[in-house]
Order: sequence, then structure tokens, then C-alpha cells
Amino acid sequence: MFGPGGIQVVQRIAGAIECPDRSDRRLPLRSEHFPVQARGREIVTQEGVVIAIAADAALSEEMARRLNKSDWSDQEDQWAL
Repeated sequence: MFGPGGIQVVQRIAGAIECPDRSDRRLPLRSEHFPVQARGREIVTQEGVVIAIAADAALSEEMARRLNKSDWSDQEDQWAL
């Protein structure tokens, strides 16, 4: 789906690869990390913390869009309860 470079992004987000810019390397993304944004090849939180590096800028934009959409859907599901 994302090609070989996309695997590294997903693993980094999942915490499988250590990311030196994060103090909580192994912790999953939480709602306070969102919305995330693409900055070149990097996907960053609103505080500017790099959470992943994609193979190219287009892939990082697509990943950020999907992550934000997924987080929004999760929030909507909670409101529905």
C-alpha cells in the first residue's frame, strides 16, 4: 500500500523503531498528539515533536491525513456512546 519506505513510518509510529527526538519512544500516540502535520518528509505533533519520517513528502502528507482522520473517527465514536 505505501511501498517499502512506508513500512518504516508505520513501525516508527507503532514504536517498533526508536525515534531519537521523542522522550517517550515506546509509548503509543495519544489524543493530545493530534492533529499531526506533515513537514517535508517528517510527521510532527503540534509541539513540533517528530513522530515519523516518511520516504517522501507526499507519503508523509498522506500518513498525517490518515492518522488525523483515524483520531477524529475515534473521538466521534466516543461522543456517540
